[in-house]
Amino acid sequence: MTTKRTYWNAEVYDKIGTPMRGWAQAVIDDIGLKGDETVLDAGCGSGSVTLDLWERCKNGVIYALDSSPDMIAKLQATLAERGITNIIPMQADLTDFTLPEQVDVVFSNAVFHWIQDDAGLFGSLARATKPGGRLRAQCGGGTNIKKLMTVTHEIEAREPYSQYLHNKPEPRKYRTEEQAVAALEANGWTNARARVFPSDVPFEDVDHAVLYLKTIILQQQASALPEELSERFLRDVIAEVIKRHGEPFVADYVRLDLWAERA
Repeated sequence: MTTKRTYWNAEVYDKIGTPMRGWAQAVIDDIGLKGDETVLDAGCGSGSVTLDLWERCKNGVIYALDSSPDMIAKLQATLAERGITNIIPMQADLTDFTLPEQVDVVFSNAVFHWIQDDAGLFGSLARATKPGGRLRAQCGGGTNIKKLMTVTHEIEAREPYSQYLHNKPEPRKYRTEEQAVAALEANGWTNARARVFPSDVPFEDVDHAVLYLKTIILQQQASALPEELSERFLRDVIAEVIKRHGEPFVADYVRLDLWAERA
């Protein structure tokens, strides 16, 4: 079954993507860039993290890929405004793309869990990487947002939401450590390692939580509902999570760190 692709709003995402950007900083620090590498930012989003990556690689080249035309347009505008020419934005699907050259490093943050196809994802990334090149990524994994999604699915089954959200496919794939290592090693990578760790994100302000859920975690549900029901649904989810788990509302994130080398 083909599912309709939906895209996040680049301007809003750029304003509220603070948790993702914080996680990305730790991953960028861990790469240990010399500053002249050729890097692939796999799933660059609006480009705020790409620019953080560029600060560590000003003498290199960064290919910034994302499937969303809105995100790529936002990054292109930012690069033109700042006069940066060694970041190359490309609109492409991470399971099927071709770069002008192979890269030294693949970097990705908060993206891989949106892609179900292990062979397409990790195989394409391997083909884009020089032999001996590195992959360093982080995404959702393990039991990521399990408490939140348990409540979400229960609210989806209630009226008046069920007629719009019944049997909607889950677009995300939260791999375990073992699944991630196996997928990497089956598709052109070696010395693969993975680890999961909790990284809860609390929201003291409910309005901010509504915008965050609408833009990132529950974007699919929000876009499937009529406008007059969308915010009501999100507030019902937040209220039920608080009822069960206490204040403040928390997105119970679990992160999956990945390391690998191109065979």
